[in-house]
Amino acid sequence: MTVKSAGSYLYYVYDSGQRYIVDIERGTCNCGRYQIDEIPCPHGIAVLKSKNVDVKDYGRYCSELYRPQTIVKTYELPIVSMLDKKDWNVPGFVDDEEVLSPKYRRPPGRPKKERHLKSSESLSLNLNRCGKC
Repeated sequence: MTVKSAGSYLYYVYDSGQRYIVDIERGTCNCGRYQIDEIPCPHGIAVLKSKNVDVKDYGRYCSELYRPQTIVKTYELPIVSMLDKKDWNVPGFVDDEEVLSPKYRRPPGRPKKERHLKSSESLSLNLNRCGKC
């Protein structure tokens, strides 16, 4: 990949005859992967390598969701397990409600195909008949 600067944070990356525009500050690339994954796409990594950014500093260009501190905060609170089923406190109106099976049952076998008429076709019968019919 060939990287050419187009501004302080805007770069052109040429890859296999295609040009990609990467904005390192906003975290965008016109391939779309940088915005969706919120981590540098291959074109963004090529830009970072051309700027001689250390691999350890790539985290600055990723979303906060992928940083170790955020992942640790996710599991900061204890996870409380559920009580045993016999200890559940179920309200009476929920316990009394009876759930029935569905009334419709699909017949066995492959469904029959029906041909859908185009808007130009009519529902009239074919008028080309012999005299005996």
